[in-house]
Amino acid sequence: SERLFVEMADVMAAEGWRDAGYEFVCIDDCWMAPTRDKHGRLQADPKRFPSGIRKLADYVHSRGLKLGIYSDVGDKTCAGFPGSYNHYDLDAQTFASWGVDLLKFDGCNSGTLELLADGYRRMSLALNKTGRSIVYSCEWPFYLRPVQQPNYTEIKQYCNHWRNFFDVYDSWSSIKSILDWTALHQDSIVKIAGPGGWNDPDMATLLGIFVFLSQLVIGNFGLSWDQAVTQMAMWAIMAAPLFMSNDLRHISPEAKWLLQNKEVIAINQDALGKQGYQITKDKNFQLWERPLSGRAYAVAVLNQQEIGGPRNFTFSLTFLGNGLACNPACSVRQVLPASRDWGVYSWVSSLSVEVNPTGTVLLKV
Repeated sequence: SERLFVEMADVMAAEGWRDAGYEFVCIDDCWMAPTRDKHGRLQADPKRFPSGIRKLADYVHSRGLKLGIYSDVGDKTCAGFPGSYNHYDLDAQTFASWGVDLLKFDGCNSGTLELLADGYRRMSLALNKTGRSIVYSCEWPFYLRPVQQPNYTEIKQYCNHWRNFFDVYDSWSSIKSILDWTALHQDSIVKIAGPGGWNDPDMATLLGIFVFLSQLVIGNFGLSWDQAVTQMAMWAIMAAPLFMSNDLRHISPEAKWLLQNKEVIAINQDALGKQGYQITKDKNFQLWERPLSGRAYAVAVLNQQEIGGPRNFTFSLTFLGNGLACNPACSVRQVLPASRDWGVYSWVSSLSVEVNPTGTVLLKV
């Protein structure tokens, strides 16, 4: 309902979320009435959004935030509401007239792969034609992948970010499967990411709301603290758009600290815009790096072991940045699970990192 989004916008403005960089409040599927109006336009459900989307957008904007909305490339949304097929220009104009700032465009009920691709292209052009700046969030490669390899060069021409994998769930197995998939496909997806176009590991919703931070389920119930740290650290390494799927009215101080952590968000939002990647695996340990601006690197050591206690992982600094990250010397700072300086190391040094089961240590080198 509109009340939920008004309350969430208030919390985002009052409790530091906006100041941390979370600026979009996004409505997901089921916001619309079951039929279009007499002019063929989408309309909001009159009971749950009695004031209409324009008024809600005005309120969200008054809080210094932006509003996102949902539609579908097919004739029906995933939940069976009116889709945008054959209405791309009209729907784009409608969203722009309402003051919408982001469109999540789903891929259900699209018919053939040709219609799917054509619809994503058409909506991109239609949004641009409105003259309003609207972030375009696509699910194009996710719906292509079972049948054919996505053409990421083309997808980036049309979309600002694109979903690659199944819905994320509030569970460690879901987070782990996303990381495994990303590492397996990094040769095809890492190189395309950069300013203007990003790989989005997942999509999901909670309470029909997703708040701009790719879907962080931190602050719900399914993840342990170490697993929540892993998700935040690895989404920063992957340069993923950060969306939160949670209820900010009921969130623990610890989850809030993690989600608003300025050092982690700075890594995620680094201006160089390069996506990180896995550089080595050893038993249950994974070593990831992400090039940052200023010749720095973010480094993540992930322990996928699910039982037992903390374990040590030792690696040579010559592994990082093709041997250049620490040549001839570098400073190392731990960002997660707690921030502290580790000092200066020479190029030939080794680091020994203690990591909890299902946890991650995030470093900046």
